[in-house]
Amino acid sequence: MKGWKILFASFRKIKPLNAVVWTQFLSAFADNLNFFLIVGLVKREGAADPDGMVTYIQMAFLVAYVVLAPIVGAFADKKAKSHVLLLGNAMKATGITLLLLGVPPALCYFFVGVGAVVYSPGKYGILSELTKSEGELLKANAQVEGSTILAILLGTVAGGFLAARSDLPAILVCLFIYLLSLAMTFLVPVKPGNPDIRYRAASGQFFRDAVKLFRNRRSRFSLIGTGAFWLTASVLRIALIAWLPLNLGIVDTDQQSMIIGVTALGVVASAWLTPRLVPEGRLYRGFFYGIAMVGAVMAANFTNELWLTVSLLFVTGVMGGIFLIPLNTMLQEEGKALVGPGRTIAVQNFVENALTVVGLFLYLTLRKMEVPVNYSVVGIGAVLTLFFIYLAFQFGKIRESYALIRAKR
Repeated sequence: MKGWKILFASFRKIKPLNAVVWTQFLSAFADNLNFFLIVGLVKREGAADPDGMVTYIQMAFLVAYVVLAPIVGAFADKKAKSHVLLLGNAMKATGITLLLLGVPPALCYFFVGVGAVVYSPGKYGILSELTKSEGELLKANAQVEGSTILAILLGTVAGGFLAARSDLPAILVCLFIYLLSLAMTFLVPVKPGNPDIRYRAASGQFFRDAVKLFRNRRSRFSLIGTGAFWLTASVLRIALIAWLPLNLGIVDTDQQSMIIGVTALGVVASAWLTPRLVPEGRLYRGFFYGIAMVGAVMAANFTNELWLTVSLLFVTGVMGGIFLIPLNTMLQEEGKALVGPGRTIAVQNFVENALTVVGLFLYLTLRKMEVPVNYSVVGIGAVLTLFFIYLAFQFGKIRESYALIRAKR
C-alpha cells in the first residue's frame, strides 16, 4: 500500500508540460502499434491485395480528420484543453476495443481517427497556454515532436513484433496504453475555454479561418510545408510495406516495422538538432532541410543494399524533423494571433490530411495501373517537388518578413 502511495505521489509531481509530452508519447505509441496490428490482421486474413487494403484503412483514418475539421477546432477552444485530450484518448480506446468485438479493421481505425482529430488541437493548443515566448514554444514543440516520433519508432517496432505473433496481446497492450495516456491528462491544468463559442457558427467560421490563414504569408508557408511533410511520411510508410519485399526480400512484419522505424529515429535526433540549426527568429531556415528530405526519399527508392536504405531513411527523418518543427512553431505563433490556437490546428489538420488522402489516392491509382512501386514513389516525389518549387518562390518574402520583425524589436 505504501508503495502505491509513493508511486501516486511521484505521478502527481510531474510538471504540466511534461504531462502533455507523456500523454502524447503514449497516445502516439498506441496509434502506431495499432497500425501494424491492423497490417498483421489484414495479411493473416489472406486478402487478395493486402497492401491496397492497408492503404484504404489508412485513408479511413484520415477521412475522420477531413470530415470533422470544421468543428474540432471550435471544440478545442470551447472546452478545457485537458478535457479535449481526455476525450480524444477515450475515442481511440473505443476504436481498439471494437477490434475485440470483431468489427472490421477499417471501421475500428476510423474511430481511432476520430479520437486523433479531437486530440490534436488540444495537444498543440495547450502548448501556447503553457509557454510564454517563441523560444519556449519552439522548445516545447521540439519536445512534443521528438517524443511523438520516438513513440512512432517504438510503437512501430512493438506493433510489428506483436502483429507477427498474435492479435489478442497486441490489442490488449494497445488498449492499456491508450488508457494510461488518458490517465496522464488528469495532470494537465484545467484552463477554461471560451463557452460562448457556438458550433454551427464555428463550422462556417472554419472556412473563413482557412482563408485568413492562407492569406497570411507565413501561415500559408507553414500549412503547405507541413502538408508536404505528412504526405511524404504517410505515402512512404505505405509504400515501404510493398517495397521492402520486392527490393530487399524482407517480408516479416516485425523486420519491416524496424526498418520503417529508422525514419522515426532520425526525427528523434532532429528534435535535439532543430533549436541549434534553426534559431529563434529564423524559423524559415527549416525549408532547406525539407529539400534535403525529398532528395533522401528519392535516393532511398533506388537502393538495393539494406545498410544504404537504412542510412537514407535515417537522413530522411533527420531532415524532415528539422523542416517540420520550425514550421509548426511558425504556424502556432501566427495562428494564435489570427484565429486562435485550436482553430489554427484544425485548419492545419484539414490541410495536412486532405493532401495526404490525395497522395494516398494517387499512390493507390498508380498501383491499380500496375506501375512498379519504385516509379510510384517517384511520381509522388514529383508532386512533392512541385510543392517545394512553390515554397521556394515564397522563401524570399518570408525571410524579409522576419527581418522586419527583428528590426522592430
